[in-house]
Amino acid sequence: MGVFKPTEALVALFACFALLAFNQPANGQWIDALPSHARQSILWSADYEEGTLNEWEFDEFEFPGGGVYNSGNSKNSEAETNFLVAHSGSYSVRTAIRNAFQAENGEQSVRLMRWTERPWDNGGMHFPKAAFYSTWMYFPENYNPNKYQPWDPGDGGWWNVFEFLAHDNEGVSRPMWSLNVTHDDESSSMEFYLYSGVNAPASYIQAAPISIPVGRWIHVEAFYRVSAGDEGRITIWQDGQQILDANNVQTAASDFDENAIWSIGNYTDHIAGGAVDGSATIYFDDSAISTRRLSGLLIDRELKR
Repeated sequence: MGVFKPTEALVALFACFALLAFNQPANGQWIDALPSHARQSILWSADYEEGTLNEWEFDEFEFPGGGVYNSGNSKNSEAETNFLVAHSGSYSVRTAIRNAFQAENGEQSVRLMRWTERPWDNGGMHFPKAAFYSTWMYFPENYNPNKYQPWDPGDGGWWNVFEFLAHDNEGVSRPMWSLNVTHDDESSSMEFYLYSGVNAPASYIQAAPISIPVGRWIHVEAFYRVSAGDEGRITIWQDGQQILDANNVQTAASDFDENAIWSIGNYTDHIAGGAVDGSATIYFDDSAISTRRLSGLLIDRELKR
């Protein structure tokens, strides 16, 4: 008798049943439960409770100030609301990529981006020069984006899940700072680090690494101060604990457009470790941009759920 090898479709079906069984949606909205001063500081948010991605895209407007963007083969990338696992309420957004293995098929990505608090043609404005960007994230599997010899072209592997971009002098958006995920082979766990192609050193790693849990919601928040010179700053908190900080750095690409573009999603050219190599899924919920830090507010209660 041969060995049973589940297809990707069956693996996905089993994963859906597991998520449905162990992650029933929470009652109420997390953002609504924040203290009043925190709610009043929120400039934009997405809870996905309409069952759409309209809070990112605003399809009814010509200039939405954001959107959902894929790179690579669009058949290998998708973002959609789902009801199988949610941090609060009934819905979250599921971002998924396929066929990203050993860089054979190139980059695969799906990213949700915003650069104004509402559509341009609805009175939209850029976010402040200094603001807090946060979201809840859920990793259903212990993925490994690292590349090993002889397949490593020299980049060691990368997986971008949270990023800031900016427009250059030609009006083209360029990545400034990326919150990437790496896999620690010794502890067999995922960890966050910062990468910037326009700052030296390029990579900032955690002094005392905190692992990314599998099968549990975590809160990730960034403070971002925009500067085309060396007065920028990016600070990252994971579940209310500061894990990364880069001060006096460049965070904008042009003196003529010192504004931030925020992105969350699922972006790499190689991923393994999950049930199907080349495939990865991340869930996001309760995303917000605010003038006050939200990390630490109700976090303890969330981690006890």
